[in-house]
Amino acid sequence: MKAGRPGRQPLDLLSDREREVLDRVLEGHTYPSVARALGLSPHTVDTYMRRIRAKTGATHRLQLLRLAMADALETGSGATGNAGATENAGGARNTGNAKHTGDTRGHAHPDRR
Repeated sequence: MKAGRPGRQPLDLLSDREREVLDRVLEGHTYPSVARALGLSPHTVDTYMRRIRAKTGATHRLQLLRLAMADALETGSGATGNAGATENAGGARNTGNAKHTGDTRGHAHPDRR
């Protein structure tokens, strides 16, 4: 947290599971694909997103993305020092192995029509 900013940041209010759901949604995954990856119901993902919006005061994904980007800049979570891996806004490492991360970018996806 930056000096001079009183209180907790909105994303600090999220549980680990809420942050995990948010990170996947902000990566562009649909609720059904997030649900499959995390072993949840799509309705549960929707419930998590409602809670996230209530805790952060955000009304749409763009606001959530801006909060996540500001948080990443503030905490420096984007700099790993490892050229082979990146770190997302939630701190999870991504080594580029789509098979294990549920990453569907560049591939036809049944949820995206």
